[in-house]
Amino acid sequence: MTHSTHPSYPLDRDELFRIRQMKLLTSDRDYLFFALQIDYPGKLNPTIEVDSFCNRWELGDGDFYKALGELRKKGIVISIANRLDLQFQSS
Repeated sequence: MTHSTHPSYPLDRDELFRIRQMKLLTSDRDYLFFALQIDYPGKLNPTIEVDSFCNRWELGDGDFYKALGELRKKGIVISIANRLDLQFQSS
């Protein structure tokens, strides 16, 4: 097994909370993007239970949908529904 010689920075739930509490990340759009990446790494079409996701990430429903709309405008999220089935654009 080969090991990468490149340093890495692990971004997990606790670290994302810490970054947000330090006000280094103030955009709900960006926060939601990273939260989705942490909860659904590499998954192109995750199904999300909105209430439990918002509770887990301490994000209000209104803030969630607003941020999701912003991600949609950027072309990162394709579809939005009550029980979310998201499609992430691959770049």
